[in-house]
Amino acid sequence: MKQNILVVDDHRENLIALEAILDGEGRNLVMAQSGNEALSLALKYDFALVLLDVQMPEMDGFEVAELMRKNNKTRHIPIIFVTAISKEQKYVFRGYECGAVDYLFKPIDQKILEAKVNVFLELDRQRKKLQQAVVQMKRLKDENERLLHALGEALIGADARGKVSFCNEAACALLRRPRDELVGKDIAALIFNDDTGKRRWEWKESPLRLACQQGEGWKNEHSLYTQDEDGLVALSVRGNAINDDAGNFTGVVIVLRKADDENDVRDSRKDHRRHPRKKLFREMVVFDRSTGGNVGRLMNISLDGFKLFTRRELPHGEVLHMGMVLPDQIAGVNTISFDARVVWSEILDAPGEYQVGFQFMELTEITANVIENLMDKY
Repeated sequence: MKQNILVVDDHRENLIALEAILDGEGRNLVMAQSGNEALSLALKYDFALVLLDVQMPEMDGFEVAELMRKNNKTRHIPIIFVTAISKEQKYVFRGYECGAVDYLFKPIDQKILEAKVNVFLELDRQRKKLQQAVVQMKRLKDENERLLHALGEALIGADARGKVSFCNEAACALLRRPRDELVGKDIAALIFNDDTGKRRWEWKESPLRLACQQGEGWKNEHSLYTQDEDGLVALSVRGNAINDDAGNFTGVVIVLRKADDENDVRDSRKDHRRHPRKKLFREMVVFDRSTGGNVGRLMNISLDGFKLFTRRELPHGEVLHMGMVLPDQIAGVNTISFDARVVWSEILDAPGEYQVGFQFMELTEITANVIENLMDKY
């Protein structure tokens, strides 16, 4: 995409001379012959740089710069003053007070002009890249939050200090507390209790933190308990680490389920060993990334595609933007995102129940690696 440069001078011959110097690939030169015209163009287009003549009739360059600095859209555009007036400090200082970032004195040295213009165009490119990165990060953050909030299981995030940083609606329902009351609470006080209500571990010495800090998942062998208005509630707890880009431990993601007693926890562990695939697919739900809505429960998966159990019919050929929260951290990630196309759909015996086959549109290397791990493990 070309970068726009606004060149302002009331003499046509000066504009032609600057155009001959600055014209080049990747640049779009926009010319103005008055201050009013320059302000109008600055509001209409996105400029990387303004080259502004100081001596102009009706409205001089100082006035144009002051007005640009007062408008939110134009206040951050770099302005280089081009002038033939005295180089006395009082004129230079006035230019900088009006918002200039640099000065060029006539007659203009072509090499100096090119060097200065290139610097500000590179700064503009870096600024736009940063803006795009921020937008992308926000989109991914919003997308992941939609997935986590839509997840049917109770999900809690805690930071490295053991303070709750996130909880979805299912966690609020299971723990019978509003989100505002849970966020910031000590996770040990919340779920690390025994059947008498006494705290079993503090966060720092808890086996959950120690295992996750070593990069391992953790599941409780005996029920842990939380307190609500009706008394103690037994919980089955599963935790995985959250690491930053450098691999440093920054917290945990915890999945909670209600357990009737300690035997439920032991039985669920045995069931996982006997029927790992059945348990995996009972836990994995596929979501629509655009809406956060539940699309269906995973029945099987391969590198080519997957099959879902759904509660609604999906038309052949429909493409969905989808995601899954993984049962354990795999290849360093807790969620995967992908696009898939409906290739077949059939109704089951029960009314309103369908199974639907999807074909992956394109898989990233990380997502393909995660799916291969799932196929190997389960």
